[in-house]
Amino acid sequence: MTILNRKYIQFNDLVIDNYEMLQSADLSGGFKTNTTEYSFGHGSYANFKAKQQFSLEQSLSMTLKLDTRKLSCDQKKFYKDYVFMNIVKAGKLWAIEGEQLLWTNAFIKDFSESYSMERHVVNIDIDLVLYEGIWHKADTKKVFLKPYTACNFMECLDFQEVDECQDCCISCSQTKHEPCSKCVCECEFLTGDNSLCELKKEVANAFYSQCGDTYQIIYNCEAGKKIWSEEKMLGHKICKAEPCKDIIAGQFYSDTIMDSDKLTITLIGAMKDPVITLNGNTMQILGEYNGKLTLTASGEIYYLEDQCCSEKAININQLVIPSGSTFGFSVHHGTNGIIVETNNCCEMTCVYVKVDRLTI
Repeated sequence: MTILNRKYIQFNDLVIDNYEMLQSADLSGGFKTNTTEYSFGHGSYANFKAKQQFSLEQSLSMTLKLDTRKLSCDQKKFYKDYVFMNIVKAGKLWAIEGEQLLWTNAFIKDFSESYSMERHVVNIDIDLVLYEGIWHKADTKKVFLKPYTACNFMECLDFQEVDECQDCCISCSQTKHEPCSKCVCECEFLTGDNSLCELKKEVANAFYSQCGDTYQIIYNCEAGKKIWSEEKMLGHKICKAEPCKDIIAGQFYSDTIMDSDKLTITLIGAMKDPVITLNGNTMQILGEYNGKLTLTASGEIYYLEDQCCSEKAININQLVIPSGSTFGFSVHHGTNGIIVETNNCCEMTCVYVKVDRLTI
């Protein structure tokens, strides 16, 4: 049977590696819709501005139990420092739901440390603010997984005991120019074999296990670009049925739960004043192109004519919105339709749609 409960597994580099460590977790959220009571009538009026409601920021309260009995004496000296190094920084909070890995941007607003009679245990209550109000379904080609146990939390970090009795003139003169130890340590695991793409079927068992042997998540876009071909990083692909036609038309499926306007459209081939229509909304990019043309969610346009050349930005004034359409595109759950008028009937051209899949 598929496990559906959401389990929180990592914040920044702090791995919640077993059920005992996470004592409790309560997520709360809401939506931005307000109501106004009718003066002479039943109920209230609600002004819905879209098919879906807009999410408010979410809050997550959790209690972490830090048990150092499984750590060596040297590790115990630094474990609490390691925990606080992670909770003072804003960053990504990771969770797993069934076999789907999720992340959201978060920061810790409040924390409290309750006194414990157990010598080796510290309980920390933390309140996180999930300020986006949404969760992202992880991109399998940008997420890498490093085998992890609590006993090796120090291996990528430079923790040292400081001798405060040492002469300051000696200690301050010792400079270091080595590369970041954490970056070098993680580099070994930024491979296709350690990517979520390859390990997706295994992660659910590891993250839901109570044994404490799990993974540390590494999110690295640049490593993904180096491993996978450019085409595989561009998203859903739809091409002309024949080079002699000037229309690209097709459909693609998305499992986004919240309608997502966080998408990138890439055209590769020959085109003149291309017209892009996605789910009924239309935008046009003026100009003649033969190469790679990219339109981002924020309206930025980039053109790469040749791999030997540098990508150049196209003036925003080249982006035209026809009457009856609006700026930006949106992808919904299920089947989505796209049409591109290339105004070129001599060469093959393809469109790629990369969607940031969202949920709450």
